[in-house]
Amino acid sequence: PVHIADDPLTAVAEGTGRVLQELQFLKRVASSSRT
Repeated sequence: PVHIADDPLTAVAEGTGRVLQELQFLKRVASSSRT
């Protein structure tokens, strides 16, 4: 499914914030997928 945001800039800011909150987890996932 595709969702078109009402305010794309806010969507990008919120997504970036979520990534930064989960940065350590994402680093572990990225490093484990390389092996």
